Amino acid sequence: MLEPMPLTRVVSTPAALDAATVADTLIVLRTAPDEVLVIGNASFTVDDPHAIVVEDGGWCGAWMPWDQAEPFLRANCSWDLPTERPAMAQGRVADAPAKLWLEEDRMLFLVPHVTAVDVGDRMNP
Repeated sequence: MLEPMPLTRVVSTPAALDAATVADTLIVLRTAPDEVLVIGNASFTVDDPHAIVVEDGGWCGAWMPWDQAEPFLRANCSWDLPTERPAMAQGRVADAPAKLWLEEDRMLFLVPHVTAVDVGDRMNP
C-alpha cells in the first residue's frame, strides 16, 4: 500500500517560503518554519538565492479515503488531529514518524522510506 513518493525539499527563510509562488496542483507541507516538502510536478518558486532545493526520495506514502484513514488513525495515533481541512500534521503514527495531509474526503500518509515495510504491515494485518 505504501509506495515510494519522491518529494522536493525546500529549505529557505520563513519569509521567502511564505512568499513563494506555488502552482495550484502542488501540495506543500510546511514541516518547519524554514522547510517545506513539495508534492507534485509543477514548479515551486522561492525568491532566495541561498535556498536549498533538492529532490528527496526518502519517503513512502499512500492516499487513503477518509473512511479507511479515520479508523486507522484512531487505532494508531495518540494525538489529536487538526479539525480544519485541508491541514498538514506530523507526529508518531503506527510507531513511526509520519506526515499527514488531511483533506475532507481523503488523507495522504507519508513515512520515512526505512519504516515503510513495518508500517505497511501494521496497515494491512
